[in-house]
Amino acid sequence: MNTTCETITVPDSDIAASNSEKLEFATATECGQRAYNDDAVAVYRASGSELRYRGSLAAIADGVGSAEAGGAAARAAVSGFISDYYSTPDSWSVKQAAARVLHALNGWLYRQSGGADEIQRGWLTTFSAVVLKGSTAHLIHIGDSRIYRLRNGNLECLTRDHSRTLGPDKTFLSRALGMDAHIEVDYRQEPLEAGDLFCVTTDGIHDFLPLPQFATLLEQHQLEAAQPLIAAALDNGSKDNLSLALCRVNVLEALESDDLMLTAGQLPFPPPLQPGNRIDGYEVLQELHASSRSYLYLVRDLDSGILCALKAPSENFIDDPAYIERFIAEEWTGRRLDHPAIVKVFPPKKERRFLYHVMEYVDGQNLRQWMQLHPKPPLDQVRNLVGQLVSALRRLQRLEIVHGDLKPENIMVDSSGRLKLIDLGGANAAGLQELLRYQDSAPPGSKNYCAPEYFVGDGASHRSDIFSLGVIAYEMLTGEYPYKERFGSNHYQLKNYAGMRYISARQHRDDIPDWIDGALRKACSPDPKSRYPALSEFVHDLSTPNVRFASVEKPPLIERNPLLFWQTVAVLAILSHLLYFL
Repeated sequence: MNTTCETITVPDSDIAASNSEKLEFATATECGQRAYNDDAVAVYRASGSELRYRGSLAAIADGVGSAEAGGAAARAAVSGFISDYYSTPDSWSVKQAAARVLHALNGWLYRQSGGADEIQRGWLTTFSAVVLKGSTAHLIHIGDSRIYRLRNGNLECLTRDHSRTLGPDKTFLSRALGMDAHIEVDYRQEPLEAGDLFCVTTDGIHDFLPLPQFATLLEQHQLEAAQPLIAAALDNGSKDNLSLALCRVNVLEALESDDLMLTAGQLPFPPPLQPGNRIDGYEVLQELHASSRSYLYLVRDLDSGILCALKAPSENFIDDPAYIERFIAEEWTGRRLDHPAIVKVFPPKKERRFLYHVMEYVDGQNLRQWMQLHPKPPLDQVRNLVGQLVSALRRLQRLEIVHGDLKPENIMVDSSGRLKLIDLGGANAAGLQELLRYQDSAPPGSKNYCAPEYFVGDGASHRSDIFSLGVIAYEMLTGEYPYKERFGSNHYQLKNYAGMRYISARQHRDDIPDWIDGALRKACSPDPKSRYPALSEFVHDLSTPNVRFASVEKPPLIERNPLLFWQTVAVLAILSHLLYFL
Protein backbone atom coordinates (compact mmCIF):
# COMPACT_ATOMS: atom_id res chain seq x y z
CA MET A 1 0.00 0.00 0.00
CA ASN A 2 1.33 3.41 -0.92
CA THR A 3 1.88 5.78 1.94
CA THR A 4 0.94 9.40 1.35
CA CYS A 5 1.11 12.47 3.50
CA GLU A 6 -0.74 15.62 2.46
CA THR A 7 0.06 19.11 3.65
CA ILE A 8 -2.50 21.88 3.12
CA THR A 9 -1.27 25.43 3.68
CA VAL A 10 -2.18 28.82 2.35
CA PRO A 11 0.02 30.44 -0.32
CA ASP A 12 3.08 32.33 0.89
CA SER A 13 1.38 35.62 0.10
CA ASP A 14 -1.31 34.77 2.63
CA ILE A 15 1.09 34.00 5.48
CA ALA A 16 2.03 37.39 6.80
CA ALA A 17 5.49 37.92 8.22
CA SER A 18 5.43 41.58 9.19
CA ASN A 19 4.14 43.19 12.37
CA SER A 20 2.87 46.04 10.22
CA GLU A 21 0.04 43.73 9.12
CA LYS A 22 -3.18 44.15 11.10
CA LEU A 23 -3.75 40.38 10.97
CA GLU A 24 -1.13 37.64 10.56
CA PHE A 25 -1.88 34.03 9.68
CA ALA A 26 0.00 30.73 9.61
CA THR A 27 -1.10 27.11 9.10
CA ALA A 28 0.42 23.64 9.29
CA THR A 29 -0.80 20.06 8.98
CA GLU A 30 0.96 16.68 9.18
CA CYS A 31 0.00 13.02 8.90
CA GLY A 32 1.83 12.08 12.09
CA GLN A 33 1.98 8.30 12.42
CA ARG A 34 -0.99 7.76 10.10
CA ALA A 35 -0.77 6.81 6.44
CA TYR A 36 -3.31 9.37 5.31
CA ASN A 37 -4.14 12.90 6.37
CA ASP A 38 -7.84 13.33 7.00
CA ASP A 39 -7.44 16.94 8.22
CA ALA A 40 -7.92 20.12 6.19
CA VAL A 41 -6.89 23.62 7.20
CA ALA A 42 -6.92 26.98 5.43
CA VAL A 43 -7.03 30.72 6.06
CA TYR A 44 -8.53 33.43 3.90
CA ARG A 45 -7.34 37.03 3.98
CA ALA A 46 -10.17 39.19 2.69
CA SER A 47 -9.94 42.67 1.23
CA GLY A 48 -12.29 45.35 -0.06
CA SER A 49 -15.99 44.59 0.25
CA GLU A 50 -15.28 41.00 1.34
CA LEU A 51 -13.35 42.29 4.34
CA ARG A 52 -16.05 44.84 5.08
CA TYR A 53 -18.96 42.41 5.07
CA ARG A 54 -17.42 39.00 5.76
CA GLY A 55 -14.06 39.52 7.45
CA SER A 56 -11.01 37.25 7.25
CA LEU A 57 -11.04 33.71 8.61
CA ALA A 58 -9.15 30.59 9.65
CA ALA A 59 -10.92 27.22 9.32
CA ILE A 60 -10.06 23.64 10.18
CA ALA A 61 -11.81 20.29 9.68
CA ASP A 62 -10.96 16.79 10.92
CA GLY A 63 -12.48 13.96 8.89
CA VAL A 64 -13.86 11.17 11.08
CA GLY A 65 -11.33 8.33 10.97
CA SER A 66 -13.94 5.57 11.14
CA ALA A 67 -15.58 6.88 7.95
CA GLU A 68 -13.93 5.95 4.66
CA ALA A 69 -14.57 9.37 3.14
CA GLY A 70 -13.58 11.41 6.21
CA GLY A 71 -10.63 13.12 4.54
CA ALA A 72 -12.66 14.03 1.47
CA ALA A 73 -15.40 15.40 3.74
CA ALA A 74 -12.90 17.59 5.61
CA ARG A 75 -11.44 19.05 2.43
CA ALA A 76 -14.91 19.62 0.97
CA ALA A 77 -16.04 21.35 4.17
CA VAL A 78 -13.14 23.81 4.33
CA SER A 79 -12.99 24.65 0.62
CA GLY A 80 -16.77 24.71 0.26
CA PHE A 81 -17.26 26.95 3.29
CA ILE A 82 -14.74 29.54 2.11
CA SER A 83 -16.10 29.56 -1.42
CA ASP A 84 -19.78 29.81 -0.44
CA TYR A 85 -19.39 32.06 2.62
CA TYR A 86 -17.82 34.83 0.55
CA SER A 87 -20.60 34.50 -2.03
CA THR A 88 -23.46 35.23 0.37
CA PRO A 89 -25.41 38.52 0.12
CA ASP A 90 -24.06 41.60 1.90
CA SER A 91 -27.38 41.91 3.73
CA TRP A 92 -26.71 38.70 5.72
CA SER A 93 -24.91 38.81 9.06
CA VAL A 94 -21.84 36.66 9.72
CA LYS A 95 -23.96 34.30 11.79
CA GLN A 96 -26.66 33.95 9.14
CA ALA A 97 -24.18 33.52 6.30
CA ALA A 98 -22.19 30.86 8.16
CA ALA A 99 -25.32 28.99 9.25
CA ARG A 100 -26.80 28.92 5.74
CA VAL A 101 -23.54 27.71 4.19
CA LEU A 102 -22.95 25.01 6.81
CA HIS A 103 -26.51 23.71 6.58
CA ALA A 104 -26.10 23.39 2.81
CA LEU A 105 -22.72 21.68 3.19
CA ASN A 106 -24.13 19.32 5.81
CA GLY A 107 -26.99 18.33 3.51
CA TRP A 108 -24.58 17.62 0.67
CA LEU A 109 -22.26 15.53 2.89
CA TYR A 110 -25.20 13.61 4.33
CA ARG A 111 -26.50 12.77 0.87
CA GLN A 112 -23.03 11.66 -0.24
CA SER A 113 -23.08 9.03 2.49
CA GLY A 114 -26.45 7.71 1.44
CA GLY A 115 -28.05 8.52 4.80
CA ALA A 116 -27.76 7.10 8.28
CA ASP A 117 -27.62 3.45 7.12
CA GLU A 118 -24.23 4.10 5.52
CA ILE A 119 -22.70 5.92 8.49
CA GLN A 120 -19.49 3.87 8.45
CA ARG A 121 -18.79 4.97 4.87
CA GLY A 122 -20.08 8.45 5.60
CA TRP A 123 -18.65 11.79 4.68
CA LEU A 124 -18.24 12.96 8.27
CA THR A 125 -16.07 15.77 9.58
CA THR A 126 -15.68 18.26 12.38
CA PHE A 127 -15.51 21.95 11.50
CA SER A 128 -14.27 25.00 13.41
CA ALA A 129 -13.65 28.51 12.12
CA VAL A 130 -12.83 31.91 13.56
CA VAL A 131 -14.01 34.89 11.50
CA LEU A 132 -12.29 38.19 12.33
CA LYS A 133 -14.42 41.15 11.32
CA GLY A 134 -13.81 44.64 12.63
CA SER A 135 -13.37 44.45 16.39
CA THR A 136 -15.20 41.12 16.79
CA ALA A 137 -14.26 37.46 16.52
CA HIS A 138 -17.09 35.22 15.32
CA LEU A 139 -16.63 31.58 16.37
CA ILE A 140 -18.32 28.77 14.41
CA HIS A 141 -17.94 25.21 15.69
CA ILE A 142 -19.22 21.64 15.39
CA GLY A 143 -17.37 18.52 16.56
CA ASP A 144 -14.23 18.18 18.69
CA SER A 145 -11.78 20.47 16.93
CA ARG A 146 -11.11 23.53 19.08
CA ILE A 147 -10.54 27.29 19.00
CA TYR A 148 -8.13 28.72 21.58
CA ARG A 149 -7.28 32.33 22.39
CA LEU A 150 -4.03 33.44 24.00
CA ARG A 151 -4.48 36.84 25.67
CA ASN A 152 -2.00 38.42 28.10
CA GLY A 153 -0.34 35.05 28.68
CA ASN A 154 -3.63 33.25 29.46
CA LEU A 155 -4.75 30.46 27.12
CA GLU A 156 -8.50 29.82 26.99
CA CYS A 157 -10.48 27.27 25.00
CA LEU A 158 -13.45 29.10 23.47
CA THR A 159 -15.34 26.05 22.18
CA ARG A 160 -17.01 23.01 23.71
CA ASP A 161 -16.33 19.52 22.39
CA HIS A 162 -19.34 17.72 20.92
CA SER A 163 -18.22 14.28 22.10
CA ARG A 164 -19.05 11.75 24.76
CA THR A 165 -16.79 9.51 26.81
CA LEU A 166 -17.39 5.75 26.67
CA GLY A 167 -14.49 4.76 28.89
CA PRO A 168 -10.75 5.26 29.32
CA ASP A 169 -9.37 6.73 26.08
CA LYS A 170 -12.68 6.04 24.30
CA THR A 171 -14.85 8.86 23.02
CA PHE A 172 -17.28 9.28 20.16
CA LEU A 173 -18.56 12.35 18.35
CA SER A 174 -22.10 13.42 19.15
CA ARG A 175 -22.14 16.08 16.43
CA ALA A 176 -20.38 16.43 13.08
CA LEU A 177 -21.04 17.66 9.56
CA GLY A 178 -22.69 14.89 7.52
CA MET A 179 -23.79 12.90 10.57
CA ASP A 180 -27.47 13.83 10.42
CA ALA A 181 -29.86 15.50 8.01
CA HIS A 182 -30.19 18.38 10.49
CA ILE A 183 -27.35 19.94 12.43
CA GLU A 184 -26.84 22.32 15.31
CA VAL A 185 -23.80 24.58 14.99
CA ASP A 186 -22.35 26.50 17.94
CA TYR A 187 -21.88 30.23 17.40
CA ARG A 188 -20.55 32.95 19.68
CA GLN A 189 -18.99 36.39 19.46
CA GLU A 190 -15.91 37.60 21.32
CA PRO A 191 -14.55 41.17 21.40
CA LEU A 192 -11.03 41.45 20.01
CA GLU A 193 -8.03 43.03 21.70
CA ALA A 194 -4.73 43.98 20.12
CA GLY A 195 -2.25 41.16 20.72
CA ASP A 196 -4.84 38.36 20.70
CA LEU A 197 -3.48 35.10 19.24
CA PHE A 198 -6.06 32.56 18.04
CA CYS A 199 -5.13 28.91 17.55
CA VAL A 200 -7.53 26.50 15.82
CA THR A 201 -6.53 22.84 16.29
CA THR A 202 -7.56 19.27 15.61
CA ASP A 203 -7.58 16.70 18.43
CA GLY A 204 -4.25 15.24 17.31
CA ILE A 205 -2.69 18.33 18.89
CA HIS A 206 -4.84 19.52 21.78
CA ASP A 207 -5.58 16.03 23.18
CA PHE A 208 -1.84 15.52 23.74
CA LEU A 209 -0.80 18.92 25.05
CA PRO A 210 -1.45 19.87 28.68
CA LEU A 211 -2.78 23.43 28.82
CA PRO A 212 0.30 24.86 30.60
CA GLN A 213 2.66 23.41 27.98
CA PHE A 214 0.34 24.56 25.19
CA ALA A 215 0.26 28.11 26.59
CA THR A 216 4.04 28.25 27.11
CA LEU A 217 4.81 27.19 23.53
CA LEU A 218 2.32 29.70 22.08
CA GLU A 219 3.63 32.51 24.27
CA GLN A 220 7.25 31.77 23.33
CA HIS A 221 6.83 31.19 19.59
CA GLN A 222 3.69 33.13 18.63
CA LEU A 223 3.11 32.71 14.86
CA GLU A 224 6.12 30.39 14.67
CA ALA A 225 4.54 27.97 17.16
CA ALA A 226 3.14 25.50 14.60
CA GLN A 227 6.11 23.15 14.39
CA PRO A 228 6.95 23.30 18.13
CA LEU A 229 3.34 22.42 18.96
CA ILE A 230 3.26 19.52 16.49
CA ALA A 231 6.59 18.21 17.74
CA ALA A 232 5.46 18.40 21.38
CA ALA A 233 2.20 16.54 20.64
CA LEU A 234 4.12 13.79 18.82
CA ASP A 235 6.56 13.50 21.73
CA ASN A 236 3.56 13.17 24.07
CA GLY A 237 2.24 10.17 22.12
CA SER A 238 -0.10 11.57 19.46
CA LYS A 239 -0.88 8.98 16.79
CA ASP A 240 -3.43 11.11 14.93
CA ASN A 241 -3.13 13.71 12.18
CA LEU A 242 -1.95 17.05 13.56
CA SER A 243 -3.23 20.36 12.15
CA LEU A 244 -3.56 23.95 13.31
CA ALA A 245 -4.14 27.50 12.12
CA LEU A 246 -2.75 30.56 13.88
CA CYS A 247 -3.99 34.15 13.67
CA ARG A 248 -2.56 37.13 15.53
CA VAL A 249 -4.36 40.47 15.86
CA ASN A 250 -1.67 43.16 15.74
CA VAL A 251 -3.84 46.25 15.34
CA LEU A 252 -7.41 46.59 16.56
CA GLU A 253 -9.57 48.83 14.44
CA ALA A 254 -13.23 49.66 14.13
CA LEU A 255 -15.17 47.97 11.39
CA GLU A 256 -14.64 49.70 8.08
CA SER A 257 -17.84 51.34 6.94
CA ASP A 258 -19.36 50.62 3.58
CA ASP A 259 -18.11 53.01 0.91
CA LEU A 260 -21.61 54.45 0.58
CA MET A 261 -22.00 54.87 4.34
CA LEU A 262 -18.61 56.57 4.57
CA THR A 263 -18.85 58.96 1.62
CA ALA A 264 -22.55 59.84 1.90
CA GLY A 265 -22.17 60.54 5.61
CA GLN A 266 -19.79 63.39 4.79
CA LEU A 267 -22.17 65.15 2.40
CA PRO A 268 -24.16 68.26 3.42
CA PHE A 269 -27.97 68.34 3.44
CA PRO A 270 -29.40 69.91 0.27
CA PRO A 271 -31.20 73.24 0.65
CA PRO A 272 -35.01 73.33 0.27
CA LEU A 273 -35.70 72.71 -3.42
CA GLN A 274 -38.15 74.51 -5.67
CA PRO A 275 -39.42 73.69 -9.20
CA GLY A 276 -36.76 74.73 -11.68
CA ASN A 277 -33.83 74.13 -9.32
CA ARG A 278 -31.05 71.88 -10.54
CA ILE A 279 -29.05 69.57 -8.32
CA ASP A 280 -26.22 67.31 -9.51
CA GLY A 281 -27.66 66.70 -12.96
CA TYR A 282 -31.33 66.58 -11.94
CA GLU A 283 -34.00 69.24 -12.55
CA VAL A 284 -36.68 69.61 -9.89
CA LEU A 285 -40.19 69.53 -11.38
CA GLN A 286 -42.40 69.52 -8.28
CA GLU A 287 -42.61 68.52 -4.63
CA LEU A 288 -44.38 65.16 -4.23
CA HIS A 289 -44.41 64.86 -0.45
CA ALA A 290 -43.06 66.67 2.60
CA SER A 291 -42.94 65.56 6.23
CA SER A 292 -40.97 66.36 9.36
CA ARG A 293 -38.47 63.64 8.39
CA SER A 294 -37.90 63.98 4.64
CA TYR A 295 -38.84 65.58 1.32
CA LEU A 296 -39.71 63.80 -1.92
CA TYR A 297 -39.38 65.57 -5.26
CA LEU A 298 -40.22 64.67 -8.83
CA VAL A 299 -37.07 65.31 -10.87
CA ARG A 300 -35.85 64.77 -14.42
CA ASP A 301 -32.45 63.26 -15.15
CA LEU A 302 -30.91 65.84 -17.49
CA ASP A 303 -28.71 63.22 -19.14
CA SER A 304 -31.38 60.63 -19.96
CA GLY A 305 -34.61 62.62 -19.63
CA ILE A 306 -36.06 59.94 -17.34
CA LEU A 307 -38.42 61.00 -14.53
CA CYS A 308 -37.19 60.00 -11.07
CA ALA A 309 -38.04 60.61 -7.43
CA LEU A 310 -35.42 62.34 -5.31
CA LYS A 311 -35.60 61.85 -1.53
CA ALA A 312 -33.81 64.41 0.64
CA PRO A 313 -33.40 64.50 4.44
CA SER A 314 -35.15 67.06 6.57
CA GLU A 315 -33.06 69.86 8.03
CA ASN A 316 -34.73 69.03 11.38
CA PHE A 317 -32.21 66.20 11.74
CA ILE A 318 -29.05 67.90 10.51
CA ASP A 319 -27.37 67.30 13.89
CA ASP A 320 -28.74 63.77 14.42
CA PRO A 321 -26.08 61.19 13.42
CA ALA A 322 -28.44 58.23 14.00
CA TYR A 323 -31.01 59.73 11.60
CA ILE A 324 -28.34 60.46 8.97
CA GLU A 325 -27.05 56.90 9.23
CA ARG A 326 -30.53 55.42 8.80
CA PHE A 327 -31.21 57.72 5.83
CA ILE A 328 -28.06 56.45 4.12
CA ALA A 329 -28.96 52.88 5.11
CA GLU A 330 -32.20 53.18 3.12
CA GLU A 331 -30.17 53.72 -0.06
CA TRP A 332 -27.79 50.88 0.93
CA THR A 333 -30.74 48.49 1.25
CA GLY A 334 -32.54 49.65 -1.88
CA ARG A 335 -29.50 49.21 -4.12
CA ARG A 336 -29.34 45.54 -3.12
CA LEU A 337 -32.91 44.81 -4.16
CA ASP A 338 -34.13 44.09 -7.66
CA HIS A 339 -37.79 43.14 -7.85
CA PRO A 340 -40.72 44.48 -9.91
CA ALA A 341 -42.77 45.10 -6.74
CA ILE A 342 -40.00 47.04 -4.94
CA VAL A 343 -38.98 50.55 -5.93
CA LYS A 344 -35.59 50.71 -7.65
CA VAL A 345 -32.92 52.84 -5.97
CA PHE A 346 -30.34 54.08 -8.46
CA PRO A 347 -26.59 54.34 -7.82
CA PRO A 348 -25.50 57.92 -7.13
CA LYS A 349 -23.86 60.00 -9.80
CA LYS A 350 -20.15 60.55 -9.31
CA GLU A 351 -20.66 64.28 -9.01
CA ARG A 352 -23.16 64.04 -6.13
CA ARG A 353 -22.53 67.00 -3.81
CA PHE A 354 -25.43 66.64 -1.37
CA LEU A 355 -27.02 63.94 0.77
CA TYR A 356 -30.03 62.42 -1.02
CA HIS A 357 -30.90 59.33 -3.02
CA VAL A 358 -32.72 58.86 -6.30
CA MET A 359 -35.41 56.25 -6.97
CA GLU A 360 -37.66 55.29 -9.84
CA TYR A 361 -40.79 57.41 -10.08
CA VAL A 362 -44.04 55.48 -9.64
CA ASP A 363 -46.99 57.22 -11.26
CA GLY A 364 -50.11 56.26 -9.35
CA GLN A 365 -51.76 56.47 -5.93
CA ASN A 366 -50.79 54.98 -2.62
CA LEU A 367 -52.78 52.10 -1.18
CA ARG A 368 -54.47 54.37 1.36
CA GLN A 369 -55.95 56.43 -1.48
CA TRP A 370 -56.87 53.24 -3.35
CA MET A 371 -58.77 51.89 -0.31
CA GLN A 372 -60.71 55.14 0.01
CA LEU A 373 -61.80 54.77 -3.61
CA HIS A 374 -62.50 51.02 -3.27
CA PRO A 375 -64.30 50.39 0.04
CA LYS A 376 -64.93 46.70 0.73
CA PRO A 377 -63.51 45.39 -2.58
CA PRO A 378 -64.15 41.83 -3.86
CA LEU A 379 -62.15 39.02 -2.25
CA ASP A 380 -60.40 38.13 -5.51
CA GLN A 381 -59.10 41.67 -5.92
CA VAL A 382 -57.69 41.68 -2.40
CA ARG A 383 -56.11 38.26 -2.97
CA ASN A 384 -54.38 39.64 -6.06
CA LEU A 385 -52.96 42.64 -4.20
CA VAL A 386 -51.84 40.51 -1.24
CA GLY A 387 -50.15 38.12 -3.65
CA GLN A 388 -48.13 40.98 -5.14
CA LEU A 389 -47.05 42.14 -1.68
CA VAL A 390 -46.08 38.56 -0.79
CA SER A 391 -43.89 38.38 -3.88
CA ALA A 392 -41.98 41.50 -2.74
CA LEU A 393 -41.68 40.26 0.83
CA ARG A 394 -40.30 36.94 -0.33
CA ARG A 395 -37.48 38.80 -2.05
CA LEU A 396 -36.74 40.64 1.19
CA GLN A 397 -36.80 37.41 3.17
CA ARG A 398 -34.31 35.73 0.85
CA LEU A 399 -31.90 38.56 1.64
CA GLU A 400 -32.69 38.33 5.38
CA ILE A 401 -34.27 41.81 5.35
CA VAL A 402 -37.24 42.72 7.56
CA HIS A 403 -39.16 45.65 6.06
CA GLY A 404 -40.50 46.85 9.41
CA ASP A 405 -42.72 49.66 8.06
CA LEU A 406 -45.40 48.06 5.90
CA LYS A 407 -48.43 50.36 5.72
CA PRO A 408 -50.76 51.63 2.96
CA GLU A 409 -48.85 54.94 2.64
CA ASN A 410 -45.67 53.03 1.71
CA ILE A 411 -47.31 51.03 -1.07
CA MET A 412 -48.06 52.51 -4.49
CA VAL A 413 -50.69 51.25 -6.94
CA ASP A 414 -50.09 52.18 -10.58
CA SER A 415 -52.72 52.59 -13.29
CA SER A 416 -52.54 48.89 -14.21
CA GLY A 417 -53.17 47.74 -10.64
CA ARG A 418 -49.57 46.74 -9.91
CA LEU A 419 -48.19 47.33 -6.42
CA LYS A 420 -44.76 48.62 -5.47
CA LEU A 421 -43.11 49.11 -2.07
CA ILE A 422 -41.68 52.63 -2.07
CA ASP A 423 -40.16 53.20 1.37
CA LEU A 424 -37.29 51.18 2.85
CA GLY A 425 -36.48 53.57 5.68
CA GLY A 426 -37.42 51.05 8.35
CA ALA A 427 -35.84 48.03 6.65
CA ASN A 428 -33.50 46.01 8.81
CA ALA A 429 -30.83 43.80 7.25
CA ALA A 430 -28.68 41.85 9.69
CA GLY A 431 -25.57 42.53 7.63
CA LEU A 432 -26.34 46.25 7.67
CA GLN A 433 -26.71 46.25 11.46
CA GLU A 434 -23.08 45.15 11.74
CA LEU A 435 -22.08 48.34 9.88
CA LEU A 436 -24.18 50.85 11.80
CA ARG A 437 -22.71 52.80 14.67
CA TYR A 438 -26.03 53.92 16.09
CA GLN A 439 -28.70 51.36 16.97
CA ASP A 440 -32.28 52.67 17.17
CA SER A 441 -34.53 50.67 19.49
CA ALA A 442 -37.70 52.57 18.52
CA PRO A 443 -40.26 50.72 16.38
CA PRO A 444 -39.67 51.63 12.72
CA GLY A 445 -43.28 51.80 11.59
CA SER A 446 -46.77 53.09 12.35
CA LYS A 447 -48.21 51.88 15.67
CA ASN A 448 -51.36 50.46 13.99
CA TYR A 449 -49.37 48.32 11.53
CA CYS A 450 -46.15 47.58 13.39
CA ALA A 451 -45.93 44.10 14.93
CA PRO A 452 -46.46 43.93 18.72
CA GLU A 453 -43.00 42.45 19.33
CA TYR A 454 -41.50 45.85 18.53
CA PHE A 455 -43.36 47.32 21.53
CA VAL A 456 -42.55 44.59 24.09
CA GLY A 457 -38.82 44.43 23.34
CA ASP A 458 -38.76 41.13 21.45
CA GLY A 459 -36.66 40.73 18.33
CA ALA A 460 -38.18 41.37 14.91
CA SER A 461 -38.30 38.67 12.25
CA HIS A 462 -40.00 37.97 8.93
CA ARG A 463 -43.12 37.14 10.97
CA SER A 464 -43.21 40.82 11.95
CA ASP A 465 -43.85 41.68 8.29
CA ILE A 466 -46.49 38.94 8.12
CA PHE A 467 -48.36 40.72 10.95
CA SER A 468 -48.31 44.02 9.04
CA LEU A 469 -49.42 42.24 5.87
CA GLY A 470 -52.33 40.68 7.77
CA VAL A 471 -53.43 44.09 9.09
CA ILE A 472 -53.30 45.58 5.58
CA ALA A 473 -55.31 42.69 4.11
CA TYR A 474 -57.87 43.05 6.92
CA GLU A 475 -58.14 46.78 6.31
CA MET A 476 -58.53 46.38 2.55
CA LEU A 477 -61.46 44.03 3.14
CA THR A 478 -63.19 45.91 5.97
CA GLY A 479 -61.87 49.47 6.08
CA GLU A 480 -61.04 48.92 9.76
CA TYR A 481 -58.17 47.69 11.94
CA PRO A 482 -58.19 44.17 13.45
CA TYR A 483 -57.38 45.68 16.86
CA LYS A 484 -58.48 48.74 18.76
CA GLU A 485 -57.08 51.78 16.96
CA ARG A 486 -54.11 53.46 18.63
CA PHE A 487 -54.39 57.24 18.53
CA GLY A 488 -51.98 60.08 19.20
CA SER A 489 -48.30 60.67 18.64
CA ASN A 490 -47.12 59.38 22.01
CA HIS A 491 -45.01 56.25 22.09
CA TYR A 492 -47.27 53.22 22.23
CA GLN A 493 -46.69 50.84 25.14
CA LEU A 494 -47.72 47.19 25.32
CA LYS A 495 -47.15 45.07 28.42
CA ASN A 496 -47.79 41.70 26.81
CA TYR A 497 -49.45 40.04 23.84
CA ALA A 498 -52.53 39.12 25.87
CA GLY A 499 -53.48 42.78 25.99
CA MET A 500 -54.51 42.72 22.31
CA ARG A 501 -57.88 41.27 21.32
CA TYR A 502 -58.69 40.51 17.70
CA ILE A 503 -61.95 41.94 16.30
CA SER A 504 -63.56 39.52 13.89
CA ALA A 505 -63.66 40.84 10.32
CA ARG A 506 -67.23 39.52 10.11
CA GLN A 507 -68.31 42.25 12.54
CA HIS A 508 -67.58 44.76 9.78
CA ARG A 509 -68.49 42.69 6.76
CA ASP A 510 -70.76 39.66 7.08
CA ASP A 511 -70.01 38.33 3.58
CA ILE A 512 -66.48 37.39 4.68
CA PRO A 513 -66.35 33.60 5.19
CA ASP A 514 -65.23 32.16 8.53
CA TRP A 515 -62.15 30.61 6.92
CA ILE A 516 -61.00 33.99 5.54
CA ASP A 517 -61.51 35.53 8.97
CA GLY A 518 -59.50 32.65 10.46
CA ALA A 519 -56.64 33.28 8.06
CA LEU A 520 -56.58 36.98 8.91
CA ARG A 521 -56.72 36.20 12.64
CA LYS A 522 -53.70 33.87 12.34
CA ALA A 523 -51.69 36.28 10.14
CA CYS A 524 -51.99 39.16 12.60
CA SER A 525 -51.86 37.16 15.81
CA PRO A 526 -50.23 39.27 18.56
CA ASP A 527 -47.79 36.49 19.48
CA PRO A 528 -45.36 35.91 16.58
CA LYS A 529 -45.18 32.20 17.47
CA SER A 530 -48.90 31.89 16.65
CA ARG A 531 -48.60 33.53 13.22
CA TYR A 532 -47.98 31.87 9.90
CA PRO A 533 -44.34 30.72 9.69
CA ALA A 534 -44.37 31.22 5.91
CA LEU A 535 -46.00 33.69 3.55
CA SER A 536 -47.09 30.87 1.25
CA GLU A 537 -49.32 29.40 3.97
CA PHE A 538 -51.16 32.70 4.38
CA VAL A 539 -51.68 33.01 0.62
CA HIS A 540 -52.98 29.43 0.48
CA ASP A 541 -55.46 29.97 3.32
CA LEU A 542 -56.79 33.13 1.69
CA SER A 543 -57.58 31.13 -1.44
CA THR A 544 -58.54 27.69 -0.14
CA PRO A 545 -60.85 27.01 2.85
CA ASN A 546 -58.89 25.68 5.80
CA VAL A 547 -61.03 23.16 7.69
CA ARG A 548 -59.40 24.16 10.97
CA PHE A 549 -60.83 27.65 10.61
CA ALA A 550 -64.21 26.45 9.35
CA SER A 551 -64.67 24.16 12.36
CA VAL A 552 -63.25 26.53 14.93
CA GLU A 553 -65.60 27.49 17.73
CA LYS A 554 -67.02 30.99 17.67
CA PRO A 555 -64.89 33.64 19.35
CA PRO A 556 -65.96 34.72 22.86
CA LEU A 557 -68.93 37.06 23.07
CA ILE A 558 -66.68 39.92 24.22
CA GLU A 559 -64.90 39.74 20.84
CA ARG A 560 -68.00 39.19 18.71
CA ASN A 561 -70.19 41.80 20.40
CA PRO A 562 -68.53 43.75 23.23
CA LEU A 563 -71.63 45.91 23.86
CA LEU A 564 -73.89 42.88 24.31
CA PHE A 565 -71.26 41.27 26.55
CA TRP A 566 -71.16 44.19 28.99
CA GLN A 567 -74.96 44.60 28.89
CA THR A 568 -75.25 40.93 29.87
CA VAL A 569 -72.70 41.39 32.68
CA ALA A 570 -74.65 44.40 33.99
CA VAL A 571 -77.97 42.52 33.95
CA LEU A 572 -76.43 39.54 35.76
CA ALA A 573 -74.91 41.84 38.38
CA ILE A 574 -78.30 43.49 39.03
CA LEU A 575 -80.02 40.10 39.28
CA SER A 576 -77.43 38.80 41.71
CA HIS A 577 -77.99 41.83 43.99
CA LEU A 578 -81.77 41.38 43.84
CA LEU A 579 -81.49 37.70 44.71
CA TYR A 580 -79.19 38.56 47.62
CA PHE A 581 -81.70 40.96 49.19
CA LEU A 582 -84.63 38.61 48.54
